[in-house]
Amino acid sequence: MLDSDFDDENSVQFKAGSVIYNFDEQSDCAYFLKKGEVEIISKKGTTVGFINEEEVFGEQSILLDTKRTVTTKAVKDCLAIKIPKNTLISEYRKSSSLIRAILRSTCIRLTNLDNSLHTSLKSEDE
Repeated sequence: MLDSDFDDENSVQFKAGSVIYNFDEQSDCAYFLKKGEVEIISKKGTTVGFINEEEVFGEQSILLDTKRTVTTKAVKDCLAIKIPKNTLISEYRKSSSLIRAILRSTCIRLTNLDNSLHTSLKSEDE
């Protein structure tokens, strides 16, 4: 799939425990995880999910043109393919209107769910 599109210069490695990107950083790329596992952490430090091998992460903030909405951390040693922002946007624009609409609505729903989760967790703390 992505192997033919990207060469070794786009491969990046992350050691277990290292932060890949932080909440509120500018989005300059997404990642296709080849090996390892990545933890998704909310602004408040709550684990909200995991990325497994053969999954993409970091795309949401690029597609919605926002800063990072979560922090990501390598749970295990990871090997990923870095997908530059311009490449991701170019591929998105090549997609059919239906696929673009599905991706955009999914990203918006995830953002809304994340906001609801923050509100719910905040009210439980009070």
